[in-house]
Amino acid sequence: MRLLMLLWIAMGLALAVPVAFTYAPPQGHPAIAAKRGLEVRSVSLRGSFHNQEEAPVKPGSGVGKIVLELAGGTYTYKGGWPNDRGTSGEPDPQASNPPPTGPIPVVGPTRPQPSGDLNFEHDPKLPKFVSLAADGLSVRFQAGEGSVKWAIVQAEGRNYPMHRQLWQDGSEIWRVALPPNIKNYRIRLETAQNKPAVFGPFDANHPLVGLDWVGKSIGYQVFPERFWNGDKTNDMRALETDEYRFNETWNQNPQATKPYLSNWNDPPGELHCCHQYFGGDLAGFLEKLPHLEALGVGLVYFNPLFDSGSAHGYDTHDYYKISPKFGDEALLRQVLDAAHAQGMRVIFDFVPNHTGLGFFAFQDVVKNGRASQYWNWYTIRRWPFRPGDASAYDTFSGVGSLPKLNTANPEVKKYLLEVAEHWMRFGFDGLRVDYPQGIVNREDFYRDLRRVVKGVKPDAYIVAEIWVRDPSWLQGDQADSLMNYAIGRDIVLRFARGGGVALYSGRRALTDLARIYADYPEAVVGQGWNLIGSHDTPRVLTDLGGGALGDTPSPESLARLRLAMGLLYALPGMPIFFQGDECGFTGEAGQYPVNELYRYPLQWDRCNPDVLEFYQRLGKVRAGLAALQGPAFRAYAGEGAVLAFLRGEPGQEVVLAAFNKGSEPANLALPGGTWRDALSGQTFQSQAELPAIGFRYLVRAVP
Repeated sequence: MRLLMLLWIAMGLALAVPVAFTYAPPQGHPAIAAKRGLEVRSVSLRGSFHNQEEAPVKPGSGVGKIVLELAGGTYTYKGGWPNDRGTSGEPDPQASNPPPTGPIPVVGPTRPQPSGDLNFEHDPKLPKFVSLAADGLSVRFQAGEGSVKWAIVQAEGRNYPMHRQLWQDGSEIWRVALPPNIKNYRIRLETAQNKPAVFGPFDANHPLVGLDWVGKSIGYQVFPERFWNGDKTNDMRALETDEYRFNETWNQNPQATKPYLSNWNDPPGELHCCHQYFGGDLAGFLEKLPHLEALGVGLVYFNPLFDSGSAHGYDTHDYYKISPKFGDEALLRQVLDAAHAQGMRVIFDFVPNHTGLGFFAFQDVVKNGRASQYWNWYTIRRWPFRPGDASAYDTFSGVGSLPKLNTANPEVKKYLLEVAEHWMRFGFDGLRVDYPQGIVNREDFYRDLRRVVKGVKPDAYIVAEIWVRDPSWLQGDQADSLMNYAIGRDIVLRFARGGGVALYSGRRALTDLARIYADYPEAVVGQGWNLIGSHDTPRVLTDLGGGALGDTPSPESLARLRLAMGLLYALPGMPIFFQGDECGFTGEAGQYPVNELYRYPLQWDRCNPDVLEFYQRLGKVRAGLAALQGPAFRAYAGEGAVLAFLRGEPGQEVVLAAFNKGSEPANLALPGGTWRDALSGQTFQSQAELPAIGFRYLVRAVP
C-alpha cells in the first residue's frame, strides 16, 4: 500500500497545518491480491506524528483518506505493513533567503541573545537535571535564554563552575559534572541584570545511573537471513517452518505463490520481503566475525533469531527455540562465546506485542476455540476462523499472520518475562524491544521487564523501538535508550543531505539536537542508540542520493555518506549501523510485492573498499578519542551550512567536531590555542577551513 502526502509541510512553522494522506491501490495490486486470494479490507496509517499508533484511513470514492494537523518538521510514517516506508516534510521555499554567494563566510560560536527572564528550573528528582554517567554527577538547570551571566555549584566547601551547554526555543541549559559521591549542593548564579541568586540546598541521593560501556562502543545490526550463508545444509529448514504451513487464507489458494529458496545473488522475487529465502545463518555470522572486528564493533544487534514463519522473524512460532534455518542452540552458544572473546556484547530482538500463526497458544485457540486455555491470550472476534484472516482476531497493523497478544493477561505477561529471563541467562547482554508502544499495560510491563533483565545482568542494555523524541521511556524505570531515529534520521540525515541552507541549516540542526538533549537525562544521552538506517528504512546511501539497489553511487552521495557517519560517530552515545552500510550498498523501499530492497542479501564481493576503509578508520579514530565516548556535549556553532559542537569535559581532552554540508569550503572560528585534526593531522589556529561536504575532529594540541 502506498500513502501519498498531498500537502508539503513548511519547515520551521510553529502552527499546525492540515496534511492529507491518501491511499489508492497501486497499479497491478488488485491482480496480485486476487492471485493470493486476498482483498484490501482496511487501510491504516502509523507515523512518528502520533507515536506510531494506528489511525484508520476512511474510504471515499475508492480512495482512502485521512487528514492530520501537523506542525512543521520531518516525519516518518508507515502505510500498511510491511510494504511501505516513507519520510514526509518538505521545506517552504520562502522560509529563509538563499545563501549568499561570494567569499567563504567565517562562522563563529553561536551565542544566545539575552531575554532578561530568568525562569530558573531545577529538580534533583527529575533525571533530566541530575544523573550519573562517566564517573561524574551531571547537574543541570534550565533558564531563560541569555538570562544568566555565570553560575556555579557549591558542594562540600568547593565551587564548581557551570557552563552554558544548550540553547533553544527561548531557554538554555547550564551544566557541570561533579564528583560522583556528592549528595548535597547549591546552585549560585548571577543574572544578566547583575542580580545574584542562590537555589538549594538540593539532595541527589538516588540519581539515574548510565551504562558507560555503551558510549564507548560501536554497534552493528545483523539481519541474519540476508547476512551470509555459512551452512547450506540448513537452507531447506526455512520452508519447513514457514508461515505458509499455518496460513489457511494462503495455503488453500491453489494459485498462490509458495515460499521458495534462492541462490545468494538471485534477484528479488515476488516474496522478497518475507518468504524468499537466501540461506543466511549463524554459521555465516561466525565466518564474517573478523569483518566486524576490523570495524571496531563493540555491540551486535541480531534481528529475531527464534523459530518463526518468515525471513524477517517477527512472527514468532517458538520463543525458546533458535530458528532451524539459522542453526541451533549449540551454534548460538559458539556465536556468543566468539563475540564475547572479541569484547563484543550481543543483544537479541524481543517481540512481545504479537506472535506468528505457528505459536503454540494460537494454534490451540484455532483447534479448541473457547475451550482453549489460551483463549484469553488473544482477542478473538469470532471462531471458528481460518488462520491468516485478520478480521477474526486482533492483529498487528491488520496483518493476519501477526495475531496480537493480550499482554494485559497476567499469564501472557508472565510467559514473556520468563522468555526474556531465559535468554539473558543464556548469555545475551540485553535486548531490543519491537513495537513497545503496542503493549496495553506499558508502564507495568516494562518496569517488570527491566527488573527481570537487570536482575540477571545489571549492566544489560534495553532499547525500545520508539521512532520519536519521547523522554517518558527514559526515566530509569523502563528503557535505557530509544532507537534514536529522532536524532539519526530527523537531524543527521537531514543535515547531511545538503540541498542548501534553506532546507536545513546548521543552526536548525543544533537547535533540534538541543531539544532532545535538554529533555533526556545526560546519562541516557551517553548511552544512546544512534542510528540513521536499519532493516526498516532505505539504505542510508540511497537516502543520500546514492541510487537504487545495485546502482553506482555518485561521488557526492559517497561524500554525504561520510559526512553523515562522521556526525553520527561524533555524537554522545553509540553509533550503530545496518549490515552492509559500511560497504556502500544501496537499497530502497520497492513497490509491492518486490519491496524492502534494503534487505537484499549482502553481496560481499561488491563491497566498496574505499567506503569500508573509511568506516574502519573512523572506528579507530573514535576509539582513540576519549572525549567522543562520554556523555558531555556543548553547542558551539550553527550557521549556514556549518554545524559544530564540543565533546568532553572542560579542562580535560576536548574535541571540537565541525561539519560542513555545503558544496564549497567554509571557515570556522576556533577557541584559543592550536587545534589538530585527528583524521588528517593538520593543525589550525584562530580558524579552520572545513572541506566541502566534509568534517573535522579538532583536538586541542598540548603545548
